[in-house]
Amino acid sequence: MRLIARYMIGLIAVTTLGACAPQDTASAENESAASMPAFSQAAPAPAPPPPVCQTCGVIRSITEIRQQGDSTGAGAVIGAIVGGVAGNQVGGGSGQQIATAAGVIGGALLGNNIEQNRNSTAYYEVVIDMDNGSREVVNLQNPSGISSGSSVYVQGGNISLR
Repeated sequence: MRLIARYMIGLIAVTTLGACAPQDTASAENESAASMPAFSQAAPAPAPPPPVCQTCGVIRSITEIRQQGDSTGAGAVIGAIVGGVAGNQVGGGSGQQIATAAGVIGGALLGNNIEQNRNSTAYYEVVIDMDNGSREVVNLQNPSGISSGSSVYVQGGNISLR
């Protein structure tokens, strides 16, 4: 029995001394991490979309608009005189009077039309699809430098290339 008691005392001493010895903590952590169940981490949230430019867009179309000019009546008067003189040169007798009257009326209408066209103005209607989903319409006197498909900034009725 004494022999068993000595073995027991020796075993307790070796166990106690083994607990006091320095341990490799890195391998202990790896072993404990490997024995623990793995939890999946939530995927990182996607980056927010870049802010939409409120003044940016792409030109959809450019349309020339002709605005009829004003008439002062001077064109009609000059046209009537020229038409009357030209009509008077045609035919003779009552035919000459009819030709003169037709020349006066035709000349007045033509002269008035020429004056309105001479005083007419043109501007350009530019339709822009904005990046924010809206549509802008801007009227320009001269659309030089821009064309359909151009990327532009729109501010206060002015257009500039991006």
